[in-house]
Amino acid sequence: MTPRVPRAGESAEPPSGYSYAKRRKPVLSYALIAIGVVLLLVAGGLFIRAQIGYSEAQSTYAELQQYAVVSDEGDAVPTVDFDALAAINPDVVGWIYIPNTPVNYPVVQTDNNTTYLTRLFDGSGNGSGTIFMDMDDAAPGMVDEQTTLYGHHMNDGKMFKIIDNTIDQATFDTIGTVYYITPHVTYELKPMFTAQVEETYTAARTPNFTGTGDTLQSYLRNLYAYAKAEAADASERIDQAAHVMSLVTCAGEIIPRTTRAVMVLDIAAAYAH
Repeated sequence: MTPRVPRAGESAEPPSGYSYAKRRKPVLSYALIAIGVVLLLVAGGLFIRAQIGYSEAQSTYAELQQYAVVSDEGDAVPTVDFDALAAINPDVVGWIYIPNTPVNYPVVQTDNNTTYLTRLFDGSGNGSGTIFMDMDDAAPGMVDEQTTLYGHHMNDGKMFKIIDNTIDQATFDTIGTVYYITPHVTYELKPMFTAQVEETYTAARTPNFTGTGDTLQSYLRNLYAYAKAEAADASERIDQAAHVMSLVTCAGEIIPRTTRAVMVLDIAAAYAH
């Protein structure tokens, strides 16, 4: 059928079966492609930014290791120059070292639990942060019944990522000794268990247990119920513990991370220096 020629002043009619939606589809497709490209660019930018942050943090902490000299054997206790570290950052209170892991870092403490979430030891801004002691603990640590240290779960495996990994029993078993070094005492610590708790589990930052019926042992028993990995003699050591250190980090790989991994350690030996 021959289409009718419009008269003067009339609008041309579209061919039979024509749909304006057909004209809009290419526009919609181009818009979706453009949005996809933008999202890819944003994701790429975030990835590059994260890699730069990782590199800056690694460089900073690698340089600081000159102040914590370890023998060639790789598992000896570091000798830490706290005077040199204090000249860089007077908030330093200790040094934590876990042989055969990335954990070989200075520990700081300030009057809050937020500053060092986003600052490196030298004070520069960085998402890797610094290992820090809870603001309510008595410096330099291992003075209270419980000393709590926090560190980020970093995707590059640094800081306290290994603590979350110890939720797995096989990984837990690879951690034999943790050294916590202060200006005057070196503590040789042994892992008892690693628990996984909700982020609202605030007892993990309680320095001393002084309420009626509230003891270090009752707290440890409660936390032990959430253990994912443990030492063979964990139960017996809980009854004997007088002071513990708890290493806390975010648990799991899904963001946002709403649970925490808590490795609890007791004292095997302490050496004055």
